[in-house]
Amino acid sequence: MCGSHPSVVLVLALTPSLLWPQVAQVTPKPLWSWFGQCTEERYMRLEILLNGKVLQQSSFPICPIGDRSKETEKIVAFTFKGGHVFQGQYHTTRTQTIEGNIWQAGTDPGVILLGVSFSTKKQILLNTIHVAKPDSESTSEIDRGLVVRTFPISGK
Repeated sequence: MCGSHPSVVLVLALTPSLLWPQVAQVTPKPLWSWFGQCTEERYMRLEILLNGKVLQQSSFPICPIGDRSKETEKIVAFTFKGGHVFQGQYHTTRTQTIEGNIWQAGTDPGVILLGVSFSTKKQILLNTIHVAKPDSESTSEIDRGLVVRTFPISGK
């Protein structure tokens, strides 16, 4: 019985990967910022649609950043006529002007978090987040019939 122990130790010593699986080296996804200044500038398109009709569209540069302190504070503001019921409870009339605002609310590895809000002069109608992906299309229905769409483009 004592003679079998050295061979067990030898087998375990020669096959460490069976006991301790190798961890794959994963390159972390970069953080991103919009409207920044960088050497690796790319562009993203943003569309806000209401019942399939484009309310707002714009393009902006996006940059990989090393840390969150490099995020750029900028607000894209636009207006459109009301007539939509927000969140099933906030009724707007066709004569009301609705203000929309989009800003960078944050960044997580591989995505840009865009804040999206809509308001009248008297109240906030909707305030939410859209997750934009620098390498692919991202679509969010943020309210019934109200869609935010972002996707990479080749230039301005």
